[in-house]
Amino acid sequence: MRWALLSDVHGNLEALEAVLADIDAWSGEGVLCAGDIVGYGPDPESCIALLRERGTLAVAGNHEGMVLGRLGFERCVHAGIRAALWTRDTLSPPARRYLADLPPRREIPLDLVVTHGSLGDWQRYLSSAQAADQAIEQLEREHPQAQILVCGHTHAARLYRKGLVWRAPPLDLPLELGADGRWLINPGSVGQSRDERPRARYARYDSTARVVVFRELSYRSDVTLSKLGAAGLVARVHAKPMGFLAARWERLRDRWARWRAPRCGGATAVEPKLPRVFPS
Repeated sequence: MRWALLSDVHGNLEALEAVLADIDAWSGEGVLCAGDIVGYGPDPESCIALLRERGTLAVAGNHEGMVLGRLGFERCVHAGIRAALWTRDTLSPPARRYLADLPPRREIPLDLVVTHGSLGDWQRYLSSAQAADQAIEQLEREHPQAQILVCGHTHAARLYRKGLVWRAPPLDLPLELGADGRWLINPGSVGQSRDERPRARYARYDSTARVVVFRELSYRSDVTLSKLGAAGLVARVHAKPMGFLAARWERLRDRWARWRAPRCGGATAVEPKLPRVFPS
């Protein structure tokens, strides 16, 4: 099966249209979306409609949670809060119902599991090797038949295998994953890049050949910026990279957990309050 792996569309219609055209040129057979269809961008309704037309298998992200009122704004920046409130008032009832019905994870027989952040927390950034290893171990426990975990949230294209981190996978190069071993694939963000360049990113995965290809596309970002301004939203289609802060937080959290665990007498330790960082 030739799957297109998408994440973090964020209401950016021009970026999504560019990606879907590229998928058509490839003759992709199915589309998977790892959440955050909405948020930040000016066209949430149109993006939902396009993905539904394609029969996309999507999961909920943290921005869906905020729009639906299931998640608070404590870990969100001004641009995200503003967009979530605007989107909440703008979406049609059918679009809201579609978002409300999205599951937190999907298992795609016989190979893939899709989620937004991690399998247990849609707001967790898998930005470090240790966090990725933990996610792969959880995949093995909870979905023993699955070989691939697809996630988003960080807006950064990544490829992990246990003990291996590929922080900047090469573009347009078929990467053979081999017959054995579990992998974590983050296709990057369709609608809001985090490297200060307005590019749409996604990945192609051939489950038969076990090959992944990372793609990066230009799109009419000027049109998107104009729409953002007209809607009264923050006019930005890319942001400064946040991966280093997320990775630092993952290391601090893991270090705290190791220090705290022996002192808990077998009880589950309560994690420290999360710092206020950019949500994806």
